[in-house]
Amino acid sequence: MAGLALSRELVDWAAANLGWSPSRVHDASWDHAESAVALLASDDGRRAVLKTHRQARKHRQERAALEAWAPSLPATPTLLAAREESPSALLMSARPGERLDARERPRSTLLRAHEAAGAWLRRLHALPFVDGDPLPLADAVAARLDGWSRRAADHLAPETLRWVATSVGEADFAGARRVPCHRDFGPRNWLWDDAAGLSVIDFEHARPDAWWVDVHRLVDDAWRTDPGLEDAFWLGYGRRPGADERRLGDALRLLYAVGTVAWGAEHGDAPFEAQGHAVLRRLGTPGVGA
Repeated sequence: MAGLALSRELVDWAAANLGWSPSRVHDASWDHAESAVALLASDDGRRAVLKTHRQARKHRQERAALEAWAPSLPATPTLLAAREESPSALLMSARPGERLDARERPRSTLLRAHEAAGAWLRRLHALPFVDGDPLPLADAVAARLDGWSRRAADHLAPETLRWVATSVGEADFAGARRVPCHRDFGPRNWLWDDAAGLSVIDFEHARPDAWWVDVHRLVDDAWRTDPGLEDAFWLGYGRRPGADERRLGDALRLLYAVGTVAWGAEHGDAPFEAQGHAVLRRLGTPGVGA
């Protein structure tokens, strides 16, 4: 599983918690090797998902989101069991459907999915939440940008990084506050079933943040080629963002782009790295190659 394995020990642990033994274990992992995911199935149709993370932080974040937020959200996996001893793991219910981006979809389906995604995300962002982080959001984003910029220094021109640093400022975050966020929200983490509709999975990045972090990938991906999908999303969300929120969005898009370049380079993921360069170009960043 791309260097991170779900051992027999973990499958046996899952079976003990499920009360049934899987007859099939299907590898559903991404190639980035940051986690390993398996779909467990029995001959009589029962299903569950077993996941282990390379980083303890991601295990903690996913467990916390599934425990604190998922019970109040529709179309979200249920946490069935959590293992804290090494190797750690999470056992979750399996949601119906397959990834929305796994194959070509009729546009009518894409419109329905984006409207449902907007409605789901509005419910997540509206969950009761007390921000106990002593670091102001603007300062936290500045620190995050500085960290990603250091990691991207060998892959972006110095003038590019200087421009980004001066383009993301405290004024962009005036009035912004942290809310519960998924932080990897998009079609690759949306399951679609024609009967059941949309489900949202993969909460390993979930934590409180500025709400626009759940939108910026859509801006530079699906919505860029089909603005109608954006219209459907905001219809589901219940409102469209104002000009100040759009400025916040552009600041976070810059942060995302630098991070994407750094992460893609570190993991040998050239297409992902190229996405970061493309976002920087669309935002008018100097020094970015064609």
